[in-house]
Amino acid sequence: MAAAPRTPLERDLASGRWPPVVLIVGEDEVAARRAIDALVMALPEDERLTGVDRLSEAPLVRALDAARTRTLLGGRRVVVAVEPLGLAAGGSGGSDAQEALEQYLERPPSHATLVFVVEKADRRLKAVKRLEEVGLVVECPLPKEREMASWVAARASERGLKLTQPAARALADAVGTNTAVAERELDKLALVSVAAGTGAGKGIGVDTVEEMLGPGRAVGAFALEDALLGGDAARAVEILGRRLVGADSGTPLVLLGQLASIARRLAAAHDVVGRGGGTDEVREALGCHPFTAGKYAQAAQRVGVRAGDAMAACVAADGRLKTGGDAWQALANVVQAFALPRR
Repeated sequence: MAAAPRTPLERDLASGRWPPVVLIVGEDEVAARRAIDALVMALPEDERLTGVDRLSEAPLVRALDAARTRTLLGGRRVVVAVEPLGLAAGGSGGSDAQEALEQYLERPPSHATLVFVVEKADRRLKAVKRLEEVGLVVECPLPKEREMASWVAARASERGLKLTQPAARALADAVGTNTAVAERELDKLALVSVAAGTGAGKGIGVDTVEEMLGPGRAVGAFALEDALLGGDAARAVEILGRRLVGADSGTPLVLLGQLASIARRLAAAHDVVGRGGGTDEVREALGCHPFTAGKYAQAAQRVGVRAGDAMAACVAADGRLKTGGDAWQALANVVQAFALPRR
């Protein structure tokens, strides 16, 4: 039996209602891809090859022209424009392009659905405001860190896999909020589970996940967090080094995201404890499991005063990584900020 439509876009398509224009906005590549796939798969199978145009960083007017052009077979056309010039926040395209979009939206062609995919849209623009009125907006924000374990478990279930809670948490810790990396790891885990004979019946434990991730990325599900909260800088540096060995180019930013999350949580816990709050208040502030709240409540008393320095170091590391700086040194500076006393 087919799965029930989950989103407004899927419900519209299931009932045969095609929006004239769709704005997919946000940093979650997986959610954006799912929305695009829903549109493409809603086309008749024999129209998918000729009825779909994909444009990347093309001028806005090119996307409009493509949408106005009928397909050879006379069916529906879906034009997917990724980061079109003139629509992304801070982008350029000129007033002529904006006026062209406004004119298009006044009478969009009935045979086409124009899809804009952007990380950020400049919603101050008149054309974008009109787009939101005429079409459908699909918000694709990245999941929050505290939501990632549930996200991983749900995506695993779609693959016929059942993860134990520690296993889902371990995988979430390894990928941060990078949903695209999480999807790749889940695909690998599906292959591992078939080879190992595990799956929905037996469930997949944390040992299987850590074996799949390898020692450089797993090192225990919470090892880096525990080392930092415990003030064990030497252990944290060791773990950091192991995580970076043989890592791909995206790993340093994933690690930085984890370090920044730890720093933010520690700062929030330190604030709560400083006002006389206990574990329950910390749990409410962090929106986390009671066990995690207990760890942060204790750490707030020991190393909480260092959270501000750690957060500042994360900002500095972000700039260094994005300008091609040495990943090891940038991240090691953050670890040292957790350990060094405030000046």
